[in-house]
Amino acid sequence: MIRFVGQRLLWAISVLFVVSVLAFSLEAMAPGDPARLLLEASGMAPIPEVAVAAKRAEMRLDDPLPIRYLDWVGHALRGDFGRSFRSYQPVLDAYRARLPATAILAGLAGAIAILTSLPLGVLAAYQRGKLPDAVAQAVAVTGSAVPGFWMSLVLIFVFAATLRWLPAFGSPTPSGIVLPAVVVSLPAIALLTRLVRSAVLDTIVQDFVQVARAKGLRAATIAYRHVLPNAMVPVLTILGLELANLLTGAAVLLGDMPIVVGFAVAAGLIFVLVNLMVDLGAAALDPRVRAGV
Repeated sequence: MIRFVGQRLLWAISVLFVVSVLAFSLEAMAPGDPARLLLEASGMAPIPEVAVAAKRAEMRLDDPLPIRYLDWVGHALRGDFGRSFRSYQPVLDAYRARLPATAILAGLAGAIAILTSLPLGVLAAYQRGKLPDAVAQAVAVTGSAVPGFWMSLVLIFVFAATLRWLPAFGSPTPSGIVLPAVVVSLPAIALLTRLVRSAVLDTIVQDFVQVARAKGLRAATIAYRHVLPNAMVPVLTILGLELANLLTGAAVLLGDMPIVVGFAVAAGLIFVLVNLMVDLGAAALDPRVRAGV
């Protein structure tokens, strides 16, 4: 297990290195003079060339690219990703202001997706060809085919305009975040329900499940001790990607390169950490993963 964790950590560091190089390349190859753009964003007008030269020296824009990359990494490790070309606000502060609401929305949407798709997919597998299976298939098709904006309008009409149970506009409050979280979770519910159903169907026909049945174990014991741990390994991988997508689903202001670069690094870090947790979870569930089988 220690060797497995070490390998995954080395993989995570390698991916973060590649992401950092790509992010720095985005900023280095962006059109325009970053020093002049930052001075414009700070409100300086007119901008004397002396101020531009001083700003370029401060940002070390005339240094060779390798030196600039190492300097950029040093600042990034301290949380300094520069300032926005539009608002002059530090990039980290801009993300800190938006991260809590995004994390709450992603966390609630992920919880809804898991609590809905897991029992629905298991029930559909054990009741294959029956009414629960048909309901699960209908939920999966609806969640993947119906556009999010249309479902948003339907939910607002039913729960906000007609029943008046929930507010029509989302907000980071217990009642205001329910409708956005449900809408955001629908594609994940559709995907995970199909995946859980398929994984359980593949697992219940395995020899070890048949042996457990022959020993006289109860169906519930077989499901929770033998079927679910093995079926959850492929589900965890997709679940991790879905959670990472939810966390990185915020809009990016195109043209504001420090914001775009900060988003690229944050997204890469989120995906790496989530995949690392997924790998560790899969290794804990299945010894074959740890052994590399």
